[in-house]
Amino acid sequence: MKRRFRCPVQAKKDLVVEVLSGYRTEVVARKHGMAPKTLSNWVRQYQDEVGDLMAKKRDEEEKIKEDAAKFKELQEKYDEAMKLLGQKELENSILRDLVKKKYPDWK
Repeated sequence: MKRRFRCPVQAKKDLVVEVLSGYRTEVVARKHGMAPKTLSNWVRQYQDEVGDLMAKKRDEEEKIKEDAAKFKELQEKYDEAMKLLGQKELENSILRDLVKKKYPDWK
């Protein structure tokens, strides 16, 4: 007797969204341990109902891309600030050494 693949409707819709996002039905089905035919049936059944889920997923992906770009920009600014800080610390160290040489008794 064949084993039936049972899961909640929301999980089915999530799998359908994954297929409609561009992944092959066979790949998604095997990744989740189910028959590709079952997933194909779900795609036909829930195709019209997952439009809002796909829009939500697209929005999340766009937000992730924006966050990644913002993080990269902040990382570049941080690296530049650290470089400037290192240069200033080196300048201060050189100036302290000069002051110590000129005024050895001064703290």
